[in-house]
Amino acid sequence: MSALWWFGACATGGDGGLLPAPEADLSGVEVVFVGEPAAFSAGASVGDVFTWDFGDGSSGSGAAAVHVYTAPGRYTARLTAADDEGRADVATATRVAVNRPLEEAPTASGRLAAATGRIFAVLPDDDVIVVVAGGVEVARWATCGQPTAVSARGSRLAVACRDDAVQLWDLDDDVLVAEHTFAWGARPEGVALDGDGAWVTLSGPGTLVHVDEAGVTEVAAVADPRGVAVAGGVVWAPRYRSAAGAGLVHRVTGSDVVEVGLAADPGPDSDTDARGVPNLLGAVAVRPDGAAVVVAGLKDNLDRGLRRDGLALTAETGVRAALRSIDTTSGAPLGRALFDNRDLVGALAFTPLGDTLVVAHLGAGMVDLLDPFTLTRLGGFQNVGTGLDGLAIDGDVLWVIASVDEVLVSFDLASSDPAPLARLELGTPDLGAQVFHGAADRRMSQDGYLSCASCHLDGATDAQTWDFSDRGEGFRDTQALFAMPDAGPFHWSANFDELQDFENAIRAHQGGTGFLADAALTDPLGAPKAGLSPELDAMAAFVRGFDAPRSPWREADGAWSEAAVRGRAVFFAAGCDVCHAGSAGSDAGWSADGSPVSHDVGTIVETSGGRAGGELTGLRTPPLLGLHATAPYLHDGRAPTLDAALEAHGEVADPDLVRYLLEIEGAVE
Repeated sequence: MSALWWFGACATGGDGGLLPAPEADLSGVEVVFVGEPAAFSAGASVGDVFTWDFGDGSSGSGAAAVHVYTAPGRYTARLTAADDEGRADVATATRVAVNRPLEEAPTASGRLAAATGRIFAVLPDDDVIVVVAGGVEVARWATCGQPTAVSARGSRLAVACRDDAVQLWDLDDDVLVAEHTFAWGARPEGVALDGDGAWVTLSGPGTLVHVDEAGVTEVAAVADPRGVAVAGGVVWAPRYRSAAGAGLVHRVTGSDVVEVGLAADPGPDSDTDARGVPNLLGAVAVRPDGAAVVVAGLKDNLDRGLRRDGLALTAETGVRAALRSIDTTSGAPLGRALFDNRDLVGALAFTPLGDTLVVAHLGAGMVDLLDPFTLTRLGGFQNVGTGLDGLAIDGDVLWVIASVDEVLVSFDLASSDPAPLARLELGTPDLGAQVFHGAADRRMSQDGYLSCASCHLDGATDAQTWDFSDRGEGFRDTQALFAMPDAGPFHWSANFDELQDFENAIRAHQGGTGFLADAALTDPLGAPKAGLSPELDAMAAFVRGFDAPRSPWREADGAWSEAAVRGRAVFFAAGCDVCHAGSAGSDAGWSADGSPVSHDVGTIVETSGGRAGGELTGLRTPPLLGLHATAPYLHDGRAPTLDAALEAHGEVADPDLVRYLLEIEGAVE
């Protein structure tokens, strides 16, 4: 060999010619299939010798190589290009090994769906489906009342409506082919198409049903269902509001129901993580290979509080986004995601091959792209909008609906550019709704964890009891916001006199900077705040707009049952209307001396704590609207049923009286 001399990155031969330095050329992300040969090429690399590290402990050599990955995962492949003089260069690229997707792709419910080259979005308040093609809105189809979820498969579209109906559409001709109406209060929440129909969760009675053009088949009883996903003949329906201590997912095969538990997150509490029970589990998706199901929502730190563990709840430790992955065969946990500065997960979606899991956060305005195997963050999009509760993927284009902002936003998943491809205005947003859900608003929340919707999503209760001892209170069950009055007092202990007083909670407990210019105006029983902040006034107006859902205990046409009519007579004969007065069933108000009207009916105990830091002598009478949807009962949630609540009052749990209470909706009649 000719003598060499060094000059920069090149070598020179005896004839004076420059020899190029080795250069490894390898980049990008490719998806390969587990158990199948994956080709590796050095491409335009320069060198004499090429060696490979495939990232799974295996190696190879040559300008072209073939490797078989034996397990799903995200692997970093390394190519080393070297020459005969010992010089070398290294390049890396990502290979994502996935199992081949199921022949029939999994489906799941959500506010968005993609099919036939189009995107379909439901607008609950407008009773329409918005149809988008080519990045622009092309049509609006009228639906049943309050459409809440949509699912697409092939040339079929299914829509679930909270006003007790489900529709099936033919997308070849864009026509409605079937509509099924359910009994009063069935409240369809989730819908997922399968080969010959759709699976629907009825949140009112707690039932999973199957619908097709011919009719409806009741399949199984499932507790408090909302979201639903189906793959390979197996249906997954999470329990939306968790019982104390753990979350739950129903695995339904045929008529067989298996309950898969989701243990509370052990923490520890820190500035990046916290303990918590999985709750508000409305988002669910099955990985395209059918091997894992992901369930997401929020986690509530119910173990924390001055009386429970001696630690006060903080803006960072109260609630956080939660996501769990479960093995679909064994039900064993596969992992959990750690989210920092994120609120409730409003929607989930997998890319078609299952190499990326997309996660949308309801009020934080963020979309995360996760590794589906390790659940670690790969990237994402920020400042997308408020009310992110729907995702759909069409090729390399990700669509996100911000229902509160009433916008539809798209992104290019194949590009590193975080800028939206399109942003479609679907309507005029309600300022009060934006404030209520706005966890990303620094005025509302310190780090994006909390908003009013964190505990009162859809105006309902999260069905949990919190230790608010550090706030001068005690154990407090989250109350629903149905048919809120114009004037206070509010809360169990009547410690707020107007809805704008939530400025106090925003500043003191959520770490927000608040919406009032004068930071001194935070006393919830102090000077009036109405009229001082457009945002607080709009939020108060929005809160007054929540109606109690229809009661599934009524007759199929919505009429009172005979038992409820008898129970109404018992209610008034027993004098229940003395405290549970008026159309809302509450005598909440103010006494002549300016103190709130309250009562001690024998349910106050040591853990009931105080009122605004003082003595708790009585409780504000809770309204009776929508009782069927607000368990558990009493100020500290100790009564799981109305029977137990009546017994705690020293009353006999008359079956007819209980039936009457369960059937009350918009007014006590």
